[in-house]
Amino acid sequence: MDYRQTLISMVDKFNVKAVEEFKEIELKIIADARSIFKKNKDYSGNIEKLRKCKSSAQKLDPRSVKVPEEDKMARELKEHFQRCIVIFNALCDAYIQYQTALMNKANGSEKIKFSEIKGYNEKARSAKVNLNNQLNEVNIRYSEFNEMERADEEDEDISGVKYMTYESIKGSED
Repeated sequence: MDYRQTLISMVDKFNVKAVEEFKEIELKIIADARSIFKKNKDYSGNIEKLRKCKSSAQKLDPRSVKVPEEDKMARELKEHFQRCIVIFNALCDAYIQYQTALMNKANGSEKIKFSEIKGYNEKARSAKVNLNNQLNEVNIRYSEFNEMERADEEDEDISGVKYMTYESIKGSED
């Protein structure tokens, strides 16, 4: 797979395996927030799921993709995507701290003031705003990059460079 396809694949995996999973967890956390200090909430489960999202994001390493200097669009996508992963990891950390504080408060294992919980919540909210801004930048660059990639593929198909062979058809069935 060439560097362009690798970048596209990484962004797709990030959006599905990390961001979408995070959104589901976040919705559960928001739904649970109506009565924040109840002991029957699954704080440890939320923390584990957040760690899994963070781990999924950390497995993607855009720095490993060798992008030629002349491909400015790919370099910009790669740079913004790298920043996005860092910000996403910070968001996961903020939510983990928030959920840990709530769990400790609910269990009575640690005396935590409401102002501290509010601080953790604000930190998570701020990290979410940062992530949304960076995701917007990545999505804009990704769309342009992906459209350019598709246009290049269509040009090759139209010009007759690519031909369907029995081997290519047989290989796509497997």
